Amino acid sequence: MRIRIGRRRKIQFTDKKHPRQGIVSTVMAVASFASMCALFVGSGRAKGNAGLSYGYLGILNMIFSAVGFVVAFRCFKQDEIYLTTPTTGAVVNGLIIITYLILYILGVL
Repeated sequence: MRIRIGRRRKIQFTDKKHPRQGIVSTVMAVASFASMCALFVGSGRAKGNAGLSYGYLGILNMIFSAVGFVVAFRCFKQDEIYLTTPTTGAVVNGLIIITYLILYILGVL
């Protein structure tokens, strides 16, 4: 049990901790976002003619982000945890998945 002193100078006794799965999900989200930005920059430099390898890497990155989303979602079932890291991981991974889905749908049209 830790004693935590908040901003208002009141003492809180808590056993909460940041879950390992939430931290992993957030790290996966940051890595997936960095990879997505790198793919966007590389495709932009190639003026849209980057080839299939960028598409395959994008699909793998979307799958990686989906795994991070599932890891974050499973973390919400635990008790006595801080919800900051799982929420961050779920939101960022979800936004990345939506971005890739929109990009692929627009590419088909």
